[in-house]
Amino acid sequence: MTVSIIDQLPPPEANHPSTVRIDEKSIDPSLTPTIEAGSSGRLSWIQRWQYISPYFLTAAQSFLIQFCSGLNDGNLGIILPSIKAHYGLSQYVVSIIFLSNALGYITAAVLNGYLIKYFSQSKTALIGGCSMIIGYLVILFAVPFPVTCIFMMPIGFGIALTQAAANVVCGEMPYGMLMLSFLHAFYAGGALIGPLLASGILSSQKPWNTTYMVLCGLAGANVISIFICFRKLRTDSEKELDAEKERMLQHSDSDHHPQGQEHNEATNGSITTAFNDQQIDQESLTSKEYAQKNNSLLSQIFKFRLTTVGSVFLCFYTGLEVTIGNWGYTYLISTRSTDTVAMAHLMTGYWSGICAGRLFLGFATSRFGEKRMVYCYLSMIVVMLILLWFLPYIGANAASLAITGCLLGPIFPTMIAVAQRIVPTHLYATSVGFLSAFASAGTAIFPYVGGILIGSKGISSMLPFCVALGGAMLVMWIFIPDPRPPTKLSAKFKKWMTDLGPWKST
Repeated sequence: MTVSIIDQLPPPEANHPSTVRIDEKSIDPSLTPTIEAGSSGRLSWIQRWQYISPYFLTAAQSFLIQFCSGLNDGNLGIILPSIKAHYGLSQYVVSIIFLSNALGYITAAVLNGYLIKYFSQSKTALIGGCSMIIGYLVILFAVPFPVTCIFMMPIGFGIALTQAAANVVCGEMPYGMLMLSFLHAFYAGGALIGPLLASGILSSQKPWNTTYMVLCGLAGANVISIFICFRKLRTDSEKELDAEKERMLQHSDSDHHPQGQEHNEATNGSITTAFNDQQIDQESLTSKEYAQKNNSLLSQIFKFRLTTVGSVFLCFYTGLEVTIGNWGYTYLISTRSTDTVAMAHLMTGYWSGICAGRLFLGFATSRFGEKRMVYCYLSMIVVMLILLWFLPYIGANAASLAITGCLLGPIFPTMIAVAQRIVPTHLYATSVGFLSAFASAGTAIFPYVGGILIGSKGISSMLPFCVALGGAMLVMWIFIPDPRPPTKLSAKFKKWMTDLGPWKST
């Protein structure tokens, strides 16, 4: 009998002990699947659907968010020459667009945790969606270039906030690794369709800003669906803080009403005073434990090596991914062939490889261990980029690009899945938000650096730059903690790594 990948997965609780993200009162107890005694422990398709179905709308919305983000990134690389020609800019000046995006991403990395704390995860995603609409609305009128750069910042800010929300939502679902793989496959799908959309609009003799009309319309639909699908969303970190707040309120109540207190002796004035004091205490909640969970969110997540090193790692990762995606086409038509259609097909193979890698390599990564599999992926990526650099054959280049994309695919969702298993629940949303926003910054910073390098050294410098990024990622992955129980040898290595700095490794 043929067994599918899904059938080989254990029940959700085996991977994620805390997978219930929706109010238990909203789920019919009769729909909760059970495993009969003596069974193999595998669930039927119907039982698996019963686990996942309460999350269907939030998952679909998360996929839409990633698709829109990929569409935005894929579109920019194609219309960049048109923007350059429209404003009469040099390569150096037009690259400022990437820098403006990066400022928006970094701002989101700093503010995301505080927005979630003071509003909520759903409202933070809504703020991000509205920010994207504002940026698109201004740019679609082909305003002067400095204004365009300014309003690239709210687009980057909004993309970072919405992507962070999507990663948190899918990371907390049952089969989180699988859901994250699907989530980022939708980003690759958007990045694949974005160039096709932009090239189709430009080939029909329409101006470059027409693409932003399409993006603005999708962003509007995205905001409406965020409002509908995320309306009742409560993440694990929000639930844990709510429970902690409720516990502290109960503790405050017990302090103000000790056993044996004679309430009937209190006057109206004393009752009013006690009530006011209680309100003040309930609002302040000055206990050290609760304050530690709410104050200095960034300082708390920085105690984890996964956040500090991981944010830089993901910044390099997305930088490599988008640098190849944005400059690869220019490299191919400049150094390999002037057949623009054939070279465009090679880049389509690259984005298709990323999509396929996220769909099909996620299970293998989870099955054989995240740490060792990412080592394999990164090593092979460096080899493929070197082959692409030195082999001038179109067939070899096509294979190298497709394999590179496929191997790059599962790395981002793997990193988010590792964070879900290492970072405490109450810091998970803030940590993933910081990781995602910093990763988004990489999509702007490194293409900008690549553009400056290409402008000064020529297009042939692109692949050495990409090889250097891949090698740096391979070194940084050494410092990412392994979520699996260590062997004796790895335990000694882990202790040695922990002694290198003040970071926590688990």
